[in-house]
Amino acid sequence: MDRKPRGRFHTQYYHVDVFSKGKLTGNGLTVLICNRFPTNETMLQITREMKQYETIFLRKLQDCEYRARIFTKDEELDFAGHPILGAAAVVQLVHGLKEQAEVIFHLNCKDVSVTSVAIEYGQEYVCSMNQGPAQTIGCIAASDYAKLIRPLGLSMDDLAKAYPLEVVTTGLSYLIVPIRNGIENTGIIAKDYESLVLSYGAKFVYVFDIDAMEGRTWDFSGLEDVATGSAAGPVGAYLCEHGICQEGEEMILHQGRFLERPSELRVLKEKETGNIFVSGNVSIIAKGTFYG
Repeated sequence: MDRKPRGRFHTQYYHVDVFSKGKLTGNGLTVLICNRFPTNETMLQITREMKQYETIFLRKLQDCEYRARIFTKDEELDFAGHPILGAAAVVQLVHGLKEQAEVIFHLNCKDVSVTSVAIEYGQEYVCSMNQGPAQTIGCIAASDYAKLIRPLGLSMDDLAKAYPLEVVTTGLSYLIVPIRNGIENTGIIAKDYESLVLSYGAKFVYVFDIDAMEGRTWDFSGLEDVATGSAAGPVGAYLCEHGICQEGEEMILHQGRFLERPSELRVLKEKETGNIFVSGNVSIIAKGTFYG
């Protein structure tokens, strides 16, 4: 008789690609649906084992309503974009909803609603998340630009000079660096950059080419993210605030080119409410069992 040892963590997991342009593109993600959450240390260890940028753990509260916790290999995040979208597609699948699902996730810092629509049930979905209104935490003084962009391998000549460096959040704060040149050469090249960014109220930095509508971001070890939904909302709000894009019209952001994982992130700022919606395709790649 097959018995699970008491206290062991044993659950199903799904591997999905988010903001994908077809299978094996976009940002990979592991989704685990749990009867109970394991310890924080176990969730970190699982995330490192899965070797995705993030892993999301779900615990069902009621139909299509889940408590969610999100981990990178280094820490737990209060909010992230692509894990929530990917998890919504998985929830639609496990609940057997052939056409559409409305899913609520309770995160550490906020509740998020997601609409998931099946393109090809069991394989391809389009998911849209309401991130709520964006908040501008601070506009950076021009005198500080040089010290903030040098650790990214950028010069003042690379900046889109008509637009400011700002810290914006819809749940996770980003220092938005608008550029016109140099995206192919940028990256975090200073070991102490995290403390500098944090001192301005940002958790991460997002370099964005205004003309190409293309962005890049990294953790502070220099690991680049493929497609960043938590940054897409702030960037969309920034683009509307500065007249680059219009409220009520969908914006398409590009990311992941330099990792050979091209991704599309769709953003819309609602005129009436100011709410930011971030959408993307989700491909379900694999399902398995985790034995903890």
